[in-house]
Amino acid sequence: MTRRKKVLLGGVAGLAVVLGGAGTAYAAHFQDRALPGSTVAGRSVAGLSRDEVAAAVRERADDVEVTLEAGEATRPASLADLGYAVDVDATVDAVFANRTWSTYATSLMSSREVDAVVTTDPAATDVVIADLVKDSGGIGVDATVKLAKDKKSFVVVPAVAGKTVVESTFQDAVGAAARDLTSASTVVEFTEAVPDVTTDEAQAVADKANALAKTPVAVSDGEDTHKASVARKVSWISIPVTDGALGEPTIKADKVKAWAAKLAKEARVEPRAGLRNVTQSGDVKTVVTRARDGKEVSNADALATAAVAALSGGKAYEGTFDYKTTKATWKERTIADGAERLAYPAAPGEKWIDVNLSRHTMTAYIGAKAVYGPIAMVDGQAEKPTVRGTFKVYYKRELMTMRGNNADGTRYETPNVPWSSFFHEGFALHGAPWRSSFGYSASHGCVNLPVGVAKWVYDFAPIGTPVVSH
Repeated sequence: MTRRKKVLLGGVAGLAVVLGGAGTAYAAHFQDRALPGSTVAGRSVAGLSRDEVAAAVRERADDVEVTLEAGEATRPASLADLGYAVDVDATVDAVFANRTWSTYATSLMSSREVDAVVTTDPAATDVVIADLVKDSGGIGVDATVKLAKDKKSFVVVPAVAGKTVVESTFQDAVGAAARDLTSASTVVEFTEAVPDVTTDEAQAVADKANALAKTPVAVSDGEDTHKASVARKVSWISIPVTDGALGEPTIKADKVKAWAAKLAKEARVEPRAGLRNVTQSGDVKTVVTRARDGKEVSNADALATAAVAALSGGKAYEGTFDYKTTKATWKERTIADGAERLAYPAAPGEKWIDVNLSRHTMTAYIGAKAVYGPIAMVDGQAEKPTVRGTFKVYYKRELMTMRGNNADGTRYETPNVPWSSFFHEGFALHGAPWRSSFGYSASHGCVNLPVGVAKWVYDFAPIGTPVVSH
């Protein structure tokens, strides 16, 4: 073995000695040129400069055409059309690689074969494959997850099996044509393609989402417990899709916060000032309006965040609102002594009018003292009753025409009605010169008075005078 190595080494050394000065000139000549025996995709480029090799490779690459035969269709296309390209610079680099003295010497007795360096654009290739599949009628559909019609659960739309090209009849064939810089044709074959999202995969995602929707979530306002319905929780769930793949179901935090904020708004209580009637000596006689403390939820966002965390982990959640309290205030209204026993707790010196519907009387008061009446009056008939409540005179007319509907729906018109004092919508105290007696129910709802009494009331009660009908 040792002897043979020496013979071989001696042979190379002998070649170098033989070349001598001619060898040096040979190396200098091919320093910037392709060595003898150099080929690219089976075609000689020996003696060509880098630029010449590049031009030759580029020209051949531009001429390459691959004809795809798919079913009835024939489709000629360039490498670029199919998402392939020849990297000219890398190919030239391969031709000129490993330049040593020994390569100069051995190039006289050997060849340097280089294939074209090929690059691919997967996106462009995928488009071509999609077109081929479409033309073959083999488009598949990924399984998806969607809301059920009742919006209370997630259901799966099953995948539909499709086709894809057999790699050896498309990618491999085009790649070989590119490496060989030679036009070619190939019969594209198809095979069944597994959907990117299978029905089973989609069902697993739907099951997780439905499990989240069934996980209890509730918030107590201190009195009632508000449970999120399944439909509401379904609206909180998002199923992300990234590059066609279904992700894990996630909770939309903004939706949960909106729900908690709505409950907090409903639980909010505005403070209400209380009102008490007190005598002139300061004793509380009646409570007109009870004071009520205000309260506002202070932890709605924190509860929502905690609910999202629990639900995301598949755990039930129940929280309770905390409140910030605003203490209510009281107002006191001084009333005339004895007014607490009357229909209206008047202040000392306050004018007001009492309309007693059961007795069919009207009485004018100042404070707790009756200053006029009781006077018999005619109030509304059963079909057109007089309104009940505490009101205030808001409009007055000395003389007017009154119009309206009778109980049977027919219209009436009464001209020259004197001394009208309106206290609520179309209800008024006014004179009734057409009546000869009073003390019963028969009007269209107004309080009918003798003309002289109506004039007295008109003069007595300015705008804003309380009228109590009871």
